[in-house]
Amino acid sequence: MIDMKPPISRAKMMSVTKSAIKAIKLYKHVVQIVEKFIKKCKPELKVPGLYVVDSIVRQSRHQFGVDKDVFGPRFLKNFTDTFQNLYRCPEDDKSKIVRVLNLWQKNGVFDMDIIQPLMDMANGAIVPPSVLEVSVNPHPEIQPPITSASAVPVVPQLPNPDALAAVAQLFQSPHGQELQRMLQNFQQADKTLAATIANNIPNPPQMPVAQLNSYNAHTEKKSSLAEKLLDRFDYDDEPEDITPKELSAQSQ
Repeated sequence: MIDMKPPISRAKMMSVTKSAIKAIKLYKHVVQIVEKFIKKCKPELKVPGLYVVDSIVRQSRHQFGVDKDVFGPRFLKNFTDTFQNLYRCPEDDKSKIVRVLNLWQKNGVFDMDIIQPLMDMANGAIVPPSVLEVSVNPHPEIQPPITSASAVPVVPQLPNPDALAAVAQLFQSPHGQELQRMLQNFQQADKTLAATIANNIPNPPQMPVAQLNSYNAHTEKKSSLAEKLLDRFDYDDEPEDITPKELSAQSQ
C-alpha cells in the first residue's frame, strides 16, 4: 500500500485482509505492522490505514466470532497512539475517520466508552492514555469500598420465640386453615389453566420434506458464500466495484 496512491481499491483491501486472517497465529505481528504503517505512512494514506484496521477486525469477528477475535483486543491496546497518528492526516480526511467511528458505534464494533475519546481527538481534545487502556481481565470483579460499618461482621439474628408461637397459632386457627385452602385452590387453578392452554395450542404447520431440503441447501450455500466474502462498510459514496473475474481470482 505504501507504493500506491489513494484511493485504495477494494480488491487491494480484500487482499490485505485475507493475508492478515491467514496469518492469525502471528496476529501480534500483524497488528504491529499495521500500526507501524499508520505511524510512518504519508498523510494521505492515514485513512486507508484505518480502513485496514476496520476490515481486519470485522472480518475476524465475522469469521471466528466476537469471543474468539484476537485482532480487536490487540488493536485496542494502542488505540490512543494509533488515532493520534491517524489524525495527522489532511484536514479534509478527518471527517472520514469520524465516519468510521460512527459506523463502529452504530454496528456495535466497539463500545461507546472507547469510541467517544477517539471522537474527541478530532476536536483537538487531549485524551489521557488511561482512558483507552484495556484491562487484562475483561470482567473484573467490583470490590465494595471498606467502611467502618462494613468492616464489622454482621451477626445473624435468631427469630423471636414469641413470633414463632404467633405464626404457629395463626396456622392452627380457622382463619389459617381457610388461608391454606385458598392457596391450594389457586395452585390447582394454575395447573388447570396451564393444561388447558397446552391442549388448545394447534400444532405448527410442517414444511414438506422436499421443500425443507431445498431450503436447507439454499441456506447452506448462502452461509458458505458469506464466509468467503467480506462484509465491508461502504466508506465512500461511490465505492469501487469488483468484477466477477477479479472476485474469482481472489478466492483462488
